[in-house]
Amino acid sequence: MTRRTLRRIPRNAAPPTGELEYAVDQPWNPAARLGIWFHPPRRVLTGRRARIRWWHRVRAVVLLAVFVVGGGIALATVIGVTIFLSGFIVEQAIG
Repeated sequence: MTRRTLRRIPRNAAPPTGELEYAVDQPWNPAARLGIWFHPPRRVLTGRRARIRWWHRVRAVVLLAVFVVGGGIALATVIGVTIFLSGFIVEQAIG
């Protein structure tokens, strides 16, 4: 960027307000309602009304446990198969 283009960029000290978000007014299509497509953005709550719901916390803990356990099982499977195949290959090379 040159200095000339930097001068053209308006500088506004105030953060944008929620009135500029036109995407939040989009209706949900049937695929989004079924959970198989992207959801339109939701209006963000700020201030005292901004709270994390209890089921979001429970869902986060459950998904974290599923990912950790699933990742551990996958890693153990890969290591076990690698050790088994390396032993098999060594036996074939010796015999």
